[in-house]
Amino acid sequence: MSKMKKLYLPLLVVILINTVAIAQIDSLAEENDIVPDTIVKISPEKKSYKRVSDFKIYGGLTASQILLPKSTYESAYAAGFIAGFSYKRGRFGYWEAGLNYNGSVVALDDVSNAEETMYIRQLELPLTVGLNLLAETRRVLGIRIFGGVVPGYITSIGDNPFDLSLGDFNQFQLGGRLGVGVDVFFLFVEGGYQYGFTDLLKNQGSNLSQLYVLLGFRF
Repeated sequence: MSKMKKLYLPLLVVILINTVAIAQIDSLAEENDIVPDTIVKISPEKKSYKRVSDFKIYGGLTASQILLPKSTYESAYAAGFIAGFSYKRGRFGYWEAGLNYNGSVVALDDVSNAEETMYIRQLELPLTVGLNLLAETRRVLGIRIFGGVVPGYITSIGDNPFDLSLGDFNQFQLGGRLGVGVDVFFLFVEGGYQYGFTDLLKNQGSNLSQLYVLLGFRF
């Protein structure tokens, strides 16, 4: 019996210590809103694939001429300007819509006149789709290729020695565009070619051929 009593005493001490420890753990769990005996499963972090969008403003230079396959007029490239803004959305593949003012200048001459320039002012709504070839680094360095359509509306024609007025032109225009762009941080440069599907002059084959270079900012 004496041996049993000697064993009971250490056993009671162990039980007492264990009870106190459990009580302390429960108290801490309540204070920290931890639910005992609950296994918290932490799922692996999912990669974010949020769409990327940019607002862009730009300006640049153009070189334009009118292609006149059957005419007494001849045309040559002349320098003009372009300015506008656009909204771009997408990561690897993207779409872009914009509005710009195209101040085309073309050089014209015929058998009785020396070469003269003529101004063609129009508002355009470029609608393009493209690919970001460096999609993963696009915020630092990006290279893009794109193409699309460019509906436009001729607003005015400059004075010229050929007696051509706004009424001689098809004011609603539709063109196609191909180009390449380079993005460096918040700057971008684009270059491309635009071809007019709609004749500029009424009742005469006359398509606008235009090269352009743009420099702009993206936000």
